Amino acid sequence: MKTINKVLFTSLLGLAFLSSCKKNHYESGGEISPIIYMSFVKALHNGDDVVLAKEKLMGATQIAGVVISDRTSGNFDNNELVVQNTARGKVSGLIFKFTDNNTNINYGDSVKIEIENCVLGRENGAMKVKGPNLNFAKVTKVASNKEVTPRLVSLTQLYSEFLNYENTLVQVLNVAFPDLVGGETYAGEVKMGEESNVFIYLSTKTTASFAQKSLPLLASFKGIPTYYNANSNYYNTAKLQFKMPNERSAFNETGAAYANFPEDFELAPATSKASYVMPAINDVATFKTGAWRIYQGIISNVVNVDKYNPSGKQAIRMKDQLSEDAFLEMRFDLLSGASKVTFSYGVPNVGSITASTFDLEYSQNEGVTWVKVGQSVTNAGKDAQEAVFNVNVSGKVRFRIRKLGLGLNTSTVSNGLLNIDDFKVFQNVN
Repeated sequence: MKTINKVLFTSLLGLAFLSSCKKNHYESGGEISPIIYMSFVKALHNGDDVVLAKEKLMGATQIAGVVISDRTSGNFDNNELVVQNTARGKVSGLIFKFTDNNTNINYGDSVKIEIENCVLGRENGAMKVKGPNLNFAKVTKVASNKEVTPRLVSLTQLYSEFLNYENTLVQVLNVAFPDLVGGETYAGEVKMGEESNVFIYLSTKTTASFAQKSLPLLASFKGIPTYYNANSNYYNTAKLQFKMPNERSAFNETGAAYANFPEDFELAPATSKASYVMPAINDVATFKTGAWRIYQGIISNVVNVDKYNPSGKQAIRMKDQLSEDAFLEMRFDLLSGASKVTFSYGVPNVGSITASTFDLEYSQNEGVTWVKVGQSVTNAGKDAQEAVFNVNVSGKVRFRIRKLGLGLNTSTVSNGLLNIDDFKVFQNVN
């Protein structure tokens, strides 16, 4: 009798489990939902096209999510949407290919799409939902201007887990373009990153609103990873592409360095500015980038004392223990703004190694007024260091270093010598 009861109980439990698997409940419980998880739909694809019949969708007929492609940017086909959603902690995305063109569904819109009897498959490597009856009348806009938070990922991680990030919004930081030679625009494809074994391409349609914008030397990006195979529908032999939703998807951009920069201060001989103050020449020396005013500073070339670049012999040395400010100042303008300024600095190896404090400043009215960039810098040692200032200045601009005149060195005041070398300005691509 116990054996019969045990078998009966096991059978009933199995039937209950099978019954529960056939239901598509809201996560909170209740009646069958007309909406199916995107991750569930994607899992139906095993290599062959799948007809999304109602019975395969556990009774559902719709899929929901937030639009992450931007119809206004021109970087996506007019008849396609890229939509992602999050269900049970899993982020999934799909491309929807319609028979007509998009006229009113925008980036950040929350939508529901009727997908019953549509086809799930890969087209030129990319996973898409399409069908002869899939038109924009099947799309219902639920809300607008939804904030979509991209997942932060490195290029190496994106490359190794590309399938998991396909058709979703991600963010990569500080991406360089190793193949740039200068003057390239966004239009077309360009390899992202400097790792030789990572081949992900920033892909931009020639019709994109930002296609003719100059590519930055370095930038961070939001984008949608997708596959492209010109010769077949297989994704495992496809090119890995990264598509920006719109121009705003690039940020912290650094343009190419200006011609003749970095300024290494080698062209003018040290004898041309050998005294800290030279009124006869207005303290100006001319180098490969142009004329620079060196007030309370000299061109120094003492071997094993001053800080140089690997092939250089000279640096700018600014005087110590002054009660007035010292300046290394451009006397010319750069015409394409600035996105970043870098230079090396250090304490000359003379006597006691004493720190000093300096600012970077810029002017857009030919040196009449100046604006401080970032925070003051205090150099604490004799080893050369690199200063990096991110700026966002458009139009003509010039820069200067102001060494603060803090007075004599005391137990509480540090106002030592300061050397500057390899001054570099990067253009603004905005």
